[in-house]
Amino acid sequence: MSNLRIKHPTKQLTGNITLPASKSICNRVLLLQKVLGVNTQIQNISTADDSLIMQFALQQNNGTVDVKNAGTCMRFLTAYYATTPNIDIVLKGSERMHNRPIGALYDALTTLGADIEYIDKIGFAPLRIKGKKLHGGVVAVDASLSSQFVSALMLVAPNFKNGLSIRLGKNTVSKSYITLTADLLEQFGIDVNVHDDDVVIKPYQNQTAPDTFFIEPDWSAAAFWYLLLALAKEGNITLNKLTPNSTQGDAIIANYMERFGISTQYNSQGALLTKNNNFLENACYDMLNYPDMVPAMAVLMCALNIPCTFINVAHLEAKESKRLTALCTELGKCGFDITQNGSKLQINKIIEQNLIKPTSFNTYQDHRMAMALAPLALLFDEVVINDSEVVEKSYPHFWDDLHQVGFEITVE
Repeated sequence: MSNLRIKHPTKQLTGNITLPASKSICNRVLLLQKVLGVNTQIQNISTADDSLIMQFALQQNNGTVDVKNAGTCMRFLTAYYATTPNIDIVLKGSERMHNRPIGALYDALTTLGADIEYIDKIGFAPLRIKGKKLHGGVVAVDASLSSQFVSALMLVAPNFKNGLSIRLGKNTVSKSYITLTADLLEQFGIDVNVHDDDVVIKPYQNQTAPDTFFIEPDWSAAAFWYLLLALAKEGNITLNKLTPNSTQGDAIIANYMERFGISTQYNSQGALLTKNNNFLENACYDMLNYPDMVPAMAVLMCALNIPCTFINVAHLEAKESKRLTALCTELGKCGFDITQNGSKLQINKIIEQNLIKPTSFNTYQDHRMAMALAPLALLFDEVVINDSEVVEKSYPHFWDDLHQVGFEITVE
């Protein structure tokens, strides 16, 4: 793995950026295409590692499939393999993946009649899965750690003879991704209704799927460009083909960043991000539904020295890394006052003279940690990002795009 030294001589950012396709949308559409047996042509398909893994895995019927650290692949494929007859698969991942919970999805699927076995630890991958036809019905899902358990069931439910009613617990996280899944199902002709306490999916009855489907740019990736521009001296960035009418929940970053000096205007080319200097004095955000925004927002609050409280973030400890722990450790190296307390992440104002230039940042095999910490090169003149290849999980050309807007990047 390569370590990169990153700096920007002028700290002025101007350019046109083509964001990666949304892997969240892409992986859902790839699975829907397979589940429904339709020939929809997918345009702008994601080249992120997670989507490459999904494409490969959907062609496998037996043997061992390794999804590495791809959470959507692990959860979605568990549901797909379990509900597809004539499949006999061992589904595994990285060491970190084997410590990310899957018990809630296992419980729901086995309640419906699926044949799944834990190979090692109860509640965690690897799994032995023998696919069979399921008929659906009613099932309860504890989604307090991940909404992917719900989305996984939603995506395979159209093949159930009796459809599926998913009863949601009170502490369901990341509901914006459930809404995203429902929207995609509807675009493929599936009758789905999302309520506060349940999700109901009707069986697929040869409805008309779209002939083509364009995967829109990734709003989660856009967050790092808002962060970069906020820390720059001046500039503007155009994010090509990014639109305001996205069903991606992370599009909320445009509203968040308006309060911290970045305005967004949409035109025929995409979204134009422009820097001004309007800042709040303090902030509090409920991130229950937007956990992927926390790394970028936490770095922003620290760098701008704005006190902030993020609430309902405990589930970030079950992501690609223990993200709250990782953020506190890496930002703490710099002298920032950032602490986790239960479901809260607290950032307090510091004396700026007490800042410490870090020797390097660790990324914990977490793409969002790497992309959130890299913009600190605009604050500290330069930073070193360890294991830089982790960005390939969602944004393979991230470092190339930084170079395009003037960053100098060298391999350590």
